[in-house]
Amino acid sequence: MESAISVPRPSNEAERLAALCRYLQLDTLAEKDFALLAKVATEICDVPYALITFVEEDLIRTFSSVGMPIMVIPRDEGACSWTILQDGVLEITDLKNDEKTAHSQIMAETGMQMYAGTSLVTADGYRIGTLCIWDKQQRHLSHHQRDLLIGLARQAMALLELRENESLLKQALLREQRLASVDILTGLLNRRVLFERLESEIERSRRYGTPLSLIMIDLDHFKKINDVFGHAAGDAVLRSVGETISTGIRASDIAGRYGGEELCIVLPQTSVEGAHAFSESLRSQIAGLEIPFCDQVIKVTASLGVASLKANCTDLQQLFEAADTALYTAKRSGRNRVELA
Repeated sequence: MESAISVPRPSNEAERLAALCRYLQLDTLAEKDFALLAKVATEICDVPYALITFVEEDLIRTFSSVGMPIMVIPRDEGACSWTILQDGVLEITDLKNDEKTAHSQIMAETGMQMYAGTSLVTADGYRIGTLCIWDKQQRHLSHHQRDLLIGLARQAMALLELRENESLLKQALLREQRLASVDILTGLLNRRVLFERLESEIERSRRYGTPLSLIMIDLDHFKKINDVFGHAAGDAVLRSVGETISTGIRASDIAGRYGGEELCIVLPQTSVEGAHAFSESLRSQIAGLEIPFCDQVIKVTASLGVASLKANCTDLQQLFEAADTALYTAKRSGRNRVELA
């Protein structure tokens, strides 16, 4: 066995790896479409083995194969590393004696004698991987077989591009959905989505007989903050309080901006006692905020009203009215306090 050698890296290696990252993030690669292309490659070239690979910084990673296991091998051990250095097809008819692969322990262990591969080339011209075929006997491909192998590699790359576009579209749709449902200033749900989610939770609570509580929050003397410091300061306060709420609620809880400086939290499967304890903790956290603004620190407090579903409070309107009445009581009683309906 010859000593290991280092396969040369393409001159555009950094850009090539950046292009490859777009496809390494895809989660739809191990599927029948790629396996079919590898299978067609074996039939066209009359060989038992085919792989579709990515050539990463230090590894060659198989993501589809026929006749061979899915493998991850060192980059300097694989013939695919040489394939991405050239156009067309790299054909090695005697792997044991070719200077590019004679050192490879992987080749010795698998018993492979022959290799032919062509690059997967992105639309912007980067060779990110290969479609390759293997055999345990020495042989040559015809010109026609080589041309078809190149054509199959283009199909594999087109499929990768399609998967990337689908992924980008999905991400864009998720961003649009989030923008349509979130209040930009506070990061909480907007009023429309808040009401939709609350209606759904009320129905779920009725169906399964589980408790549900609603907390209405009003920032104390918020108009004074705007008058003294300006509306940008008011925005900073809303943003800071929104972040405090977002980090303090459970994954199942729902928080939204009801309007102006009024915020709202829905606590599914939470009794009025649990909601009261949570509200006291949140009130204390808000009172402890020190919000930097233009070399100053703004302090703020909040009044909170808590209501829960019960015999005389069974629908959305009644729940909001009960929580709003409790909130009014908290404000009338001196603010920076929690009151129960």
